[in-house]
Amino acid sequence: MASSAETTQGTYQYVIVGAGPAGLQMGYFLKRAGRNYIILEASDAPGSFFRKNPVHRTLISINKRFNPFPEFEYNMRHDWNSLLSHDRDLLFTKYSEELFPSADDLVRYINDFATKLEINIKYNTRVKEISKYKGNEANVNFTITTTEGAVYKSQVLLIATGAVSERIPEEIKGKEYMETYGTHDVNPKKYEGKAVLIIGNGNSAFETANNLAGHASLVHIFGDRKLKYAWETHFVGDLRAVNNTILDMYQLKSLAVYAALLLQSVEKGPDGKLHVVFKDTVVHWEKQGYFFLKPAPYDHVICCTGFNYVDLSMFAEDCKPETKADGKFPKLSNTWESSIPNMYFMGTSMQCIDRKAASGFIHGFRYNVRTLSNLLNEKYNDVPYPMVEVDMTLDAIAERIIARASIGDSIYQMNDFLIHVIGIPDFEPGKEGDVKAHFYEDLPKPYVLESGRFFKKYKHVLLLKLVYGFEEFEQNAPAMDYVHAPDFTNGKCQAFLHPRVLHYKDGEFQSQTLLQESFVLRYDIPAVADQNPMMQQNKMKNFLNGFLNLEPGAHFNDTFFGSKEAFEEKVLPLTEEDKKRAPDLSGFNSCLPYSFDLMPR
Repeated sequence: MASSAETTQGTYQYVIVGAGPAGLQMGYFLKRAGRNYIILEASDAPGSFFRKNPVHRTLISINKRFNPFPEFEYNMRHDWNSLLSHDRDLLFTKYSEELFPSADDLVRYINDFATKLEINIKYNTRVKEISKYKGNEANVNFTITTTEGAVYKSQVLLIATGAVSERIPEEIKGKEYMETYGTHDVNPKKYEGKAVLIIGNGNSAFETANNLAGHASLVHIFGDRKLKYAWETHFVGDLRAVNNTILDMYQLKSLAVYAALLLQSVEKGPDGKLHVVFKDTVVHWEKQGYFFLKPAPYDHVICCTGFNYVDLSMFAEDCKPETKADGKFPKLSNTWESSIPNMYFMGTSMQCIDRKAASGFIHGFRYNVRTLSNLLNEKYNDVPYPMVEVDMTLDAIAERIIARASIGDSIYQMNDFLIHVIGIPDFEPGKEGDVKAHFYEDLPKPYVLESGRFFKKYKHVLLLKLVYGFEEFEQNAPAMDYVHAPDFTNGKCQAFLHPRVLHYKDGEFQSQTLLQESFVLRYDIPAVADQNPMMQQNKMKNFLNGFLNLEPGAHFNDTFFGSKEAFEEKVLPLTEEDKKRAPDLSGFNSCLPYSFDLMPR
């Protein structure tokens, strides 16, 4: 456990509330930057949330220890639990061999991270109230008072308290008869032969159902909407395959059900059974309307409707941040600042402005926190945001773009949220050697577009991001229906994760290009043996040359197979039998679907 004997109440430039993964990650970056900071932790050890949660003790964050390439960043793409540090031995992959590891191993890892890196933490220090500072000290904005009466002051306040309470729908009558995700008995033998109702539609509900599935006589899960599957939305907080046993049982007729019904009331009968009433809206019936449904009584009703990520009770009235989603999340700017200036939220609450990537998990918010630390250094300590200069040549710029797309971990995990920005100053033809291209990494895309800071500074701005491309297809097919190779010839129809580069000139969008998707999610090596090895590099050079004109009149071979002749040789015409089996693709004006069944060998 990290020692905190030397820390005392007083004034700090940065005060962090909470020593979970996000608080420790920010503490690490502030320590490395030499900042005056302290972390206030209510518990006697870091990562206290994970000592109890998830209640069934198995994480759904992937611990993939072996990958085909040696680069550290590439491997961090598949390590969902490690925090960022300079110590390459301080990785979670050394703490468990399980693909879905135990939360106990994460607790052990978090404690070692705090201890070995000597993060400045004050334990057993519960914050009672946060208020605006009313004194005369310069560069002080907040007063933080603890339950023991200690007082801390800070210029910047960083809230990293994570999931602070369970969300229980207030409108349910008789909710006192319900158990919750955090209070129900996790011993599955308690539910043997019992009828169990679970309220919720996320991972906590289905995790609970999985635990009971082999013991309960029946398991019903009722939520308030159609399910969202992580493999469809690519948002890791949506329902994961590792938790969907009940759906398998449901569709294979094994007395398990999921339905979208709204629980109205729970009443305990004389026999101890729980009688419930649901409301269902039936706009699909011949007579549209709603009705109330009373199924057979249950032995247990367990409410698993998620968590709140902000505790307003700790803020004085003059310092209470605005919230969203019925108080579930703080309302944050595109740089994670709350409605109270100089107050930021970190960790799982960062997902409130990112519902596409991984901000709700360690493997996402560790990068958000790093970006926030760089933005804080820029704003409060006059340290410019990190930037790399690259020679103004087609080869140098293209190579840098492809390298970051191929091994970069942050834009991989935070696809389409954190992006890389390439700023290219104006230059006279023939004098490009006098200027450099400037690469900025890991900036929130909404911030880049909203602030305009790079568009004002540079003649040309490129935005590099990794994205899925399902929206390019007219056919709204499920993600797992795209089972064939995308069209290599048109260079625009990609469904799986791939790099895109957007070009802006004088602040106005001009055009974009994309690179060919890859089985191993690398774009610096051929995806298959027959691929033109210079295709991706040359495609990027042609794109850049189109507006930079660094090599006037030049065109580089960016065909997939290397030549038109090779294409004709490799792609053979359909046989008559194939044509009979092929889907009708007429009527499609953009990207054609490739979700049809395979042809005979």
